[in-house]
Amino acid sequence: MEVTFWGTRGSVPCFSKQKIHFGTNTSCLEVRLGGTERLLFDAGTGIVSLGDRLHNGGLIEEETLHLFFSHFHWDHIQGLPFFKMVYHPDARIVIYGRPGVESVFSSQLLGPYSPIPLEALAAKIEFVTVEGPLQVGHARITPFPVNHPQSCLGYVIEAGGVRLTYATDSEPDGGDMDRLLLEHARGADLLIQDSNNTVEEAPHRKGWGHSTWLDCVRTAREAGVRRLALTHHDTFHSDHEIRRKERMAQKEFPAAFCAYDGLTVGL
Repeated sequence: MEVTFWGTRGSVPCFSKQKIHFGTNTSCLEVRLGGTERLLFDAGTGIVSLGDRLHNGGLIEEETLHLFFSHFHWDHIQGLPFFKMVYHPDARIVIYGRPGVESVFSSQLLGPYSPIPLEALAAKIEFVTVEGPLQVGHARITPFPVNHPQSCLGYVIEAGGVRLTYATDSEPDGGDMDRLLLEHARGADLLIQDSNNTVEEAPHRKGWGHSTWLDCVRTAREAGVRRLALTHHDTFHSDHEIRRKERMAQKEFPAAFCAYDGLTVGL
């Protein structure tokens, strides 16, 4: 399994010279398993860079793109109308999400927001409502709820004896949601978790639906994961602040690291 982070920020892209290393694209994750299935998770602005690479020779002709949404907040959908593959006549794309996923996508492409309607897209697009575990090629995809306003899904991806847990936009609740996250992260080769807030910011952001690096470390320890990727960095945190977060996390959990735009991890 090969995992590439195309977007690791939350909320909105906000470029500055202080954010060059970790990047400013919003959430998008690519998981390659070999064969003709490519899994994508969320379509923030990071998916624009992925689309450019696929358009310029990265797409295998017989390949199907499987795009899973965690939820429909702007930073997880804002790149989709600019994803070149939706305009590619040879592309096959299956889009998965909670009920209403098709209407969310089509409403992005209505005037006055877009000059191109859904019906004009050249790719072969199918929509699937996520209601339980799914089999995609050799991979089993298991959704589970995480604690975030208006609801959000995490995903467990299992293939070839490798287990990956993707838990973006999640806030500890001290109860059932925490237990669900632990259950689905248990024994993961890699846990990817939201670390948007600093420990100091967290008390002032109750109910925002985000975690701190310390929350992520606690989950990783209790769940017995092998590696921990901190992602969904706050829009306004600089490279210096994120490196500081990484150092603090590694003191408590040496296999932790902060993801950045363009990082590829083999599992």
